[in-house]
Amino acid sequence: MNTAALVGLNCCVLVAMVASAAYFGRVRMPRPPVGRYELPDIAVMCVVVAAAPLLYLFLPRAAVATVFGLVLCTALQFTLAPLTGAGRAWLIAVAAIAADAVLALLGRPLAVMVVTDVLLVVAVAGVATMWAQSGMRSAQAAWFAGALACYDLVATGLTSVMDRFADQVMGLPFAPLLAVTRGAPPVALGLGDLLLLVLFPLTAVKAFGRAAGILAAAVGLAVSCAVDALFARGVLTDAFPLLTVLGPLIVVQHLVWTRVRGGERTTAEWRAGRPRPTPPAASAEPDPAILRALRPSGTADPAQGEWLAVADGRVVGAGASPGRARRDARLRGCDSVPVVRRA
Repeated sequence: MNTAALVGLNCCVLVAMVASAAYFGRVRMPRPPVGRYELPDIAVMCVVVAAAPLLYLFLPRAAVATVFGLVLCTALQFTLAPLTGAGRAWLIAVAAIAADAVLALLGRPLAVMVVTDVLLVVAVAGVATMWAQSGMRSAQAAWFAGALACYDLVATGLTSVMDRFADQVMGLPFAPLLAVTRGAPPVALGLGDLLLLVLFPLTAVKAFGRAAGILAAAVGLAVSCAVDALFARGVLTDAFPLLTVLGPLIVVQHLVWTRVRGGERTTAEWRAGRPRPTPPAASAEPDPAILRALRPSGTADPAQGEWLAVADGRVVGAGASPGRARRDARLRGCDSVPVVRRA
C-alpha cells in the first residue's frame, strides 16, 4: 500500500484533531433545553451507527448520496452557526454541498474527494463539540467506544459488511469516508473511526483536564499510525477494525483518570473553569485536649456533660445544653451554624 498516502491519512487525522480542539476551545454551544445524556441515549446511538451501513447497502447510490448530503449540510450549518450566524451558516453549507455535487456531475473525482474530506472534518468538529459540551461524560464516551469496538470487530473483522459499504459509497460526493486514495483497497478512514478519535479527547479535556485530552489524542493518533505502519509493511492487506483496538484503550484511559482524579468534572464545572473538588476526608472525633486548647476565651474549663459549638475546625461557643452552646456562639459573633458536640 502507498506509504505516502498512509502518512497523508494520518496527517489528515491530526488536522481533524487540532481543528476540533481549536473549535471546542473557542466555541461555547448553547445547552440543550431538555435532558442530559443517559445510557439509553448511548444505546440508541450505537443502534443507529450499526444499522446505517446495513440500510445503505440496499439503497441506490444516488439515494445514499442524497441522504449523506442532507445530513452533512445540517451538520455544517450548526457547526458554522456560532461563528457566522444561523442565516449565513445555511448559505455557506448549502453552497458547499452544491459545489461538491457539481464537481461530481462534472466528473472530477479528485476534487470531490478533497472537498468531501474538508466538509467531513468541519462537520465532525461540530458534532463532537456539540456532544461533549451538551453533557456527554467521559464514562458515556467510554461506553460508546466499547460498544463500537465490538461492532467493528463483527462488521469489519469477521464479516464483509464494512467492505461492501465502502465499495458502495466510495467515489460518491459526501461519502462518510476520510479518503486519501480510491485504490483497491482505498486509503481511507471511516466516519465512525474519525468521530471517536476526535470525540474522546474533547470529553477527556472537559472531564479531567488538558493533560487527559492530550494523552487521549496521542493514544488515538498512535493507534492510527501503528495500523497504517502494518499496512505499509504488508502485514495487513484488508480492512482493519481500528475501533477494536482503540475502544478498549479509551475505556482504560477513562478508568485510570477516574481513579486519579476521584471522578470527572461536570459540564458546569468545566464551563466555570473549576477543577473537580476533592471529596472531604472522613472526620474523626477531635482530641479532647485540642478542644480544651481551642475553647473560647473567657470560658471556663467545660464540666462533665457540657456542650461545645464547633465551626470551621475551632470551638466558637460553649454551654450547658446544645441550645445554650449555639446561643453562646451567636453572641460571640459566629455567623455560620456550628456543629454541637459534647465536650
